[in-house]
Amino acid sequence: MEALILLLIGVIAIPILLIITRSSPKRTQRAPEEPGIRISVRRPGVPQLTCPRCGSPVVLRGDCWECGWCLDSGDLGSLPCAQPHTELQARIICGVDFSQRWTDLKTGLETLVPQEAAALLPSLLQAAVYQISASPLPEDGQIEETRLRAVRAFLDSNKEPGLPEDTAARIWRGEILFEQEGALAEDWFGTFWKSLLVALENEGAIPWDTDTDPFFHALACFASWRCGGPFADPAFLDNKYALQRAFHDRWEALHPEERDGDGKESSQQPS
Repeated sequence: MEALILLLIGVIAIPILLIITRSSPKRTQRAPEEPGIRISVRRPGVPQLTCPRCGSPVVLRGDCWECGWCLDSGDLGSLPCAQPHTELQARIICGVDFSQRWTDLKTGLETLVPQEAAALLPSLLQAAVYQISASPLPEDGQIEETRLRAVRAFLDSNKEPGLPEDTAARIWRGEILFEQEGALAEDWFGTFWKSLLVALENEGAIPWDTDTDPFFHALACFASWRCGGPFADPAFLDNKYALQRAFHDRWEALHPEERDGDGKESSQQPS
């Protein structure tokens, strides 16, 4: 008998639960915000009546008011007229446009070594991925979802033979990728940078006559993505100039010719 009663309760309760489940509002996930400027407006509310003596909120008693803090009181005409106001709040969401920066990096390479740029392109991508993987964390250690999605989209759209399928996953785990190829510092010169030096020499480029600023600006953007890109990363310019200086120091060491005061190569050869 008890089993029959439980069965009847189940038959009645299950349809009711299904109706409640279907009629309950579905939770909608908030879409991650794209980089840009967000402006929100806080509309005016009901003006709050405050005590003219201490500024605390007052309690209305008919046509009079009382302050519970300083115990002052009076008629409504003695209260200051509080005007509601509208507030504008602006929030800047920063990030790196990887697609555009990659285009800038390729354009910079083609400008530096037009004859050998195509051959160096795969290793250039490895150098860029190295900068992505070595990008330092922001001070609070938190990375916005929009930045993570931007990196994954860039890696998914550049399935070159030199990039493993699990590149994005390995970066999420904190691995440093393509260090041998892409590292560039005073005491570490990756294979890509050595190849670029050879290409520059083959094409007769001279360090102090070659503008590498756009190229290294684009490269430094890859290194700053975790901190929000060049407009949010306080160390962006220092990192850019460190990369540029490390490369030029090695490049200029191959050209020990003396230069005159204007920075141009002197015709006098060293003895």
